[in-house]
Amino acid sequence: MRIYAHIAIAALLAACAACLGCKGSRLAGLVDAEGVVTLNGSPVEGATVIFAPKTFGEKSASATAVTDATGKFKLTTSAPGDGAYPGDYMISVSKDRTEGIMSFEESKRRAADPDGAGKEPVPEQSVVHELPVKYGDINSSGLAVTIPEGGDKNITLALEGEVDLTPHKINATRGSGPGL
Repeated sequence: MRIYAHIAIAALLAACAACLGCKGSRLAGLVDAEGVVTLNGSPVEGATVIFAPKTFGEKSASATAVTDATGKFKLTTSAPGDGAYPGDYMISVSKDRTEGIMSFEESKRRAADPDGAGKEPVPEQSVVHELPVKYGDINSSGLAVTIPEGGDKNITLALEGEVDLTPHKINATRGSGPGL
């Protein structure tokens, strides 16, 4: 029994060492890419930033990030903060809040009683866009960046405009129509 415990401990230590060796590795060709998002000069916390390559090839992929309390972001392609491939990107920036979403407990209750749940109305759900809507679409955002071979740690995404905090109804017809 004791020999098995030693083997298990040795296997665990080997696995830990292997994991530590993986930390910090990234895909070949990625470079550091980070910056800040502001709206009318103020930092934006919690925004989702998506960099989509203008052209696709062997060394191109989308990269994403979420901004921190100071509006800063560090792009991720495959591992947190690993950067992006050099190249030209179109960018979207969004920050949405959903309202009226059913709680996990309510979902479980309805799933446990499918016959009864069908008789209850589905709660009205809505989304509130906390940034100007145009920035959430790479085709209308007007945001574009070229990441050079050496990377870029000073990307500035300066958003401008008014925010409409009106809730927009989400279509709850399960798979059809606008709003999904």
